[in-house]
Amino acid sequence: MPYKLYTAVLLLAASTFSATAASAPSIGNLINERLSWMKDVAGYKAQHHQAIEDLQQEEKVLESTLADADSLGLKGESVRPFIQAQMDAAKAIQYRYRADWLAAPETGWQPRPLQDVRTQIGQLSHRILQSVAARLKSGQPLTEQDRKAFMQVVQQKNLHEQDKQRIWETMKGISLKD
Repeated sequence: MPYKLYTAVLLLAASTFSATAASAPSIGNLINERLSWMKDVAGYKAQHHQAIEDLQQEEKVLESTLADADSLGLKGESVRPFIQAQMDAAKAIQYRYRADWLAAPETGWQPRPLQDVRTQIGQLSHRILQSVAARLKSGQPLTEQDRKAFMQVVQQKNLHEQDKQRIWETMKGISLKD
């Protein structure tokens, strides 16, 4: 009888964990959502004649995100390449949109205000780091199956496979503080 009870408790716990994990967005979903805002960024910058590359803004994002990573127990230097890879992919998407719009301007669409978009991006960046930290703290390394799922989930117009591969590789390099 105790064995049956033990088995029932394990099955219940496993199904609860699976249901919770299934309802939480994956790291790939969060990164995909973060990158989905880049059309708005590109459009806003185009309308206001702003350069895509804003090194001062990138430095602010990097500093803020590294501080966030540190507070979540992640080693900052291991997070830096991951953050940079996301920013580089974001810029690439923006450049590609701007190039497309030279030949065929976007009609019937207005970008959202840049400050609103940056707020959303910042919140997503935090959730991404939270998810990475939780995964590492649980002792679950990223697997080949995770890579395949990541590559399928992260799908944005003007995002190339090489961009996704770089984000994936730098994410695998993130570690917890000692």
